[in-house]
This record gives sequence, C-alpha cells and structure tokens, in this order.
Amino acid sequence: MSSGDWKDLYKAKLCTAEEAARTVKSGDRIMNPLMLGQPTNLIMDAIADRKDELTGCEFNALLTMRPYKMMKPEYSGSFRINAGFLGTPTIRACFPESESYGRYVPVSSFSTSKQYAYYRRPDVVVMMVSPPDNDGFVNLGPDLFYTRAMVEGLHTSRGVIGGARVVIAEENDQFPRAFGHTKLHVSKLSHIVRNSAKLPAPPPPNPTETHQKIAENVVSLLRDRDTIQIGIGALPMVVSDLIVKSDLRDIGVLTEMLPTGAPQWVEKGICTGKYKKFRPGEINCTFMGPSAELYEFIQKNDFVKFFPSNVTNHPGTLGAEDQLVGINGALEIDLAGQIASLTCGERIFSGHGGQIDFAMGCRMSEFGRMIIATESVGRDENRNPISRIVKFLKPGGLVNIPCHLIDYVVTENGIAGPLEGLSVAERAEALIRIAHPQFQDELVGAAKQRGIFQ
Repeated sequence: MSSGDWKDLYKAKLCTAEEAARTVKSGDRIMNPLMLGQPTNLIMDAIADRKDELTGCEFNALLTMRPYKMMKPEYSGSFRINAGFLGTPTIRACFPESESYGRYVPVSSFSTSKQYAYYRRPDVVVMMVSPPDNDGFVNLGPDLFYTRAMVEGLHTSRGVIGGARVVIAEENDQFPRAFGHTKLHVSKLSHIVRNSAKLPAPPPPNPTETHQKIAENVVSLLRDRDTIQIGIGALPMVVSDLIVKSDLRDIGVLTEMLPTGAPQWVEKGICTGKYKKFRPGEINCTFMGPSAELYEFIQKNDFVKFFPSNVTNHPGTLGAEDQLVGINGALEIDLAGQIASLTCGERIFSGHGGQIDFAMGCRMSEFGRMIIATESVGRDENRNPISRIVKFLKPGGLVNIPCHLIDYVVTENGIAGPLEGLSVAERAEALIRIAHPQFQDELVGAAKQRGIFQ
C-alpha cells in the first residue's frame, strides 16, 4: 500500500469517541489489552453513556487500571463485568467480599491468545496505540500479551480463527513505542480517536525489612547464566536491587512482565542474555507495568523486545533454557507444597496468570528452579495475623501450582528446598521450619493429626 493510500485510509477512520461508541451493539463482548495498552476513559465512557440503549453487553476485564463508568453498579443492567485477572484495585472493586469467584474466567497467560480467539472472542476491542509511522503502522507499545489475537485472530492449520468485528484505537501521541512484534497497520483498525494523555507512573512501593530478608534468601539461590522470570512489586524490587549489588554475571531475561530492575542490570553488565536459548542477547517479555524509567528504557534499547504471551510463556520455549528461574508469590502454601496465589478460600484476589506456565517451564529446564517467595505471615479480613503456610488450603481455594512443580519456598525465616524428590512428610517438615515461629507448633500438631507425621 502506497503512502498516499494508507493516509487516505487513515483519515477515513478518524472519528470522535461518540462516533466510535455507536459501533457497539447489544450483546457485544468488549475487551481491552491487558494493562498499558488499555485506553483512557474517553472512548470507554462514551460506550457506557449508551447504557439506556444497550442490553446484555459484557466487559471482559483483566488488569484494568482506570475506573471506567461501565464498571459502576448503576451500569450493571447494561454491562456485565467478568474478569480473567483481578490484580488491580479497580477491577477488585467490582468483586465485593460477599461474592465468590463466579464471574472469574480462569486462564493461564500462555493460553490467553487462544481463549480470546477461540472461546471468548471479543466483538469490540478498544485499545491505545501510537500515531502511525511513515509506512502506516501504529505501535502497540509495551503490552502484547493477547492483543494481536483479539485484533487479528490466530493463524492455525485451519486458517485464521477469531478477530474482533470492531477495533477502536485511541491514538495517543504520548504512548511509548516498543520493539518486537509491536507494529500493526492502520488497515486493521476500524476507528481511530485521537487523544493526548500521559501514561500512569506511580511511585515505587515501600519495601519492608521482611522483604529485604526474603529477597536475600531468593538471591542466594541464583546463579551465573540464569534466565530469570520475575514480576513487579515491593519484594521483586528488592530482589532486583540485590541482583544489581551481587556478583552475578551473564543473566538473561525471558519473562512475562519486564522487571523494574532491568535498566540497572544492563547498565552494570549483569544482564547480557548471551547464554539464553531463545533470542540470545535480548530481553524478552510480553508486557510491563507503569514506570517512567521503563518507558524511557524500552524506547531507547532495541534489544528489549515484546512478544505475545503465547510466545514468551510457551512452556516448550521456557523449558529449552538451561537455567530458567521463576520467582513468584503465594497467598497460601499447604504442607505438601500446593500453591494458592489467586484465592484465599472463596475470596479471589488476582488470577492464574503465568505462574503455571513458568512452573512447567522450570521443570522442563535442565537446571531450572521454581521459587515461591512470600512473607510467612499475612492478615485476615480483621487484620489478625495468619500463617501463609497452612495445614491445608482454605475450603473453596483454587490451586495455582501443584506441589510437584515447586522447587523452593522462601520466607524471611529461611529456604525450604529443593522440594523435588521429597515425600509429603519431608516437605511438611521443611515448610514448617520456615513458617513463623508463632504458628509452627500448630502446624506440627496438624501434620500429626492428618497422619503426615507418624
């Protein structure tokens, strides 16, 4: 397509938010990208303003950052909210404590593209993009995850499956361009609404002394040439800082979420990726969280490449790495080592995410290690202390990772592992040792009562 052709096509697609909103029909399923690719309130609220005209619509949310109107209770007659991940306060507010996880849509990160192309295909996609380049390609930015599958469908042996009926793009001149599989031609867009809005850049979390102790234990398990998967938050931030101060060399990054410490790892020469099997020398991820430092980092460094999650989280790709290390958290860990990180009983807090993908990848990796890092004590709804290591998962809880895929559990009190090859009794003994002393006698008693300890 010539420059003149795409520019004419582009101009024909420009419209107002209200005009774009009129393409939504009753019964439509509406979706956004996972996180930073989500639009501002401009278009989404224009859709919500049609609540008296629309019935039976569904908004399938994930890491929704912005409080869209349609998520408010007074819009529930027109828009039903389902969620595949409840990792932000905005979406958790739609799931009150009195409600179980009936509207949660289970999905692992690896399979999101398949789910949103085959089984839960959106009718309308609303997303944020950059202005087009000289060849007519917008940039999808640092949020690939399942975006391309929603927009274009999946290429299969039976042809292309999926793809939305309507693709509305909010073109934002402040949206960061990313490298990787991030370009999309304007011909794939139905409507384009121009806007100019800063992306969120919240201050970093405040780590505690407990986070510091846990992070020290985690970093003690890392080795030169490891390929690392880690997320963001207070604990991962401390782990990242300690990696910068460590003597580690030639680590690689093949992860779901770009670590906040990546710029420092590169600057210090710690992260080279030259021993990675998948695209050596690159940092590969599928999305990132809001961070002013990372916005600048990804735009200046073409070795940081974003791919859909069915690439970055493919267990076969992960398992081909020699030394894949996954570092993840948990809400509850039972005495056998089963991990519940999305629910506490029937109360849901997040989603399945990519933990199982990396757990399988670490198990297939020749010298892989799956590390679960958590504080030994949490708080219940009344702020009373509770043990993260429990005699059994609370009734109704959903298992994120089965016990046979866990190598290490780390708390501020020490390291349990390697757990592979241990009996349930041996696992329970190792886990109780790193539980908070306040709960250890109770856990020993429970293990005896259950017949785990003879």
